[in-house]
Amino acid sequence: MNRAAFFTHLTETDPRLFPDGMTAAQRAGLSVKLDVWARWYAAEYPLTFLAAALGQIFRETGGRMEPVLEAFAPDRATSAERLQKAYDAGRLKWVKQPYWLPDETGRHPVGGGDIQLTHRRNYLGAEEGLRRRFGVSVGLGDNYDLILDPVVSAHVAFSGMIEGWFRPRKLADFCSGDTLDYAAARDIVNGDAKMIGEEIARNCEIFEAALRAAGADRDFGPPESAVDWPVPAGADRDPEVSF
Repeated sequence: MNRAAFFTHLTETDPRLFPDGMTAAQRAGLSVKLDVWARWYAAEYPLTFLAAALGQIFRETGGRMEPVLEAFAPDRATSAERLQKAYDAGRLKWVKQPYWLPDETGRHPVGGGDIQLTHRRNYLGAEEGLRRRFGVSVGLGDNYDLILDPVVSAHVAFSGMIEGWFRPRKLADFCSGDTLDYAAARDIVNGDAKMIGEEIARNCEIFEAALRAAGADRDFGPPESAVDWPVPAGADRDPEVSF
């Protein structure tokens, strides 16, 4: 895969997603995702799965392409304050019960990551999913902010969409032959496909075109940078364990 061609396509050939060019943070965020995909997913899953994930991530991160906290807050307490203010003003009519209040751990389970995880059960579910798929424990249940680690967050986005961690739908449910219904696949992340499905499809199609222009469909290639799992706080890396 020609990474330069990939970024050129997104910023020059079809700059609809990045009309003002790409910041260093956006480029770095995308690069990590490409490296994680290259190391763990490219050999097993079709390119459309990556394009579907990138298109959803673009929406979920407000185009930043790096893990964020809900309401783009600097910390969870601030995120919760912003959500409560919006809720009190009637701007979150779809929310039946505020999920940003401190849970039994005293922390705010606000949305976080490339694909926004909310509620403690979803952080625990992602932790268990990573343990089941990769045999690693990154400590998401003990530290929600690990969802902001770019490697962890990319894995949660990719594996979550492949296996259906967020809602009872997964990427394979939307495949027909070699095509993937990007608009309908929004239902993997949120039940608003009828409202923003066309936007999601546009995002995914642009990313797919950029990947193909870079030759990713012919040879994705190896990661260009190390994308190791973070070592849980207080733990020593075991040289015999593959992170």
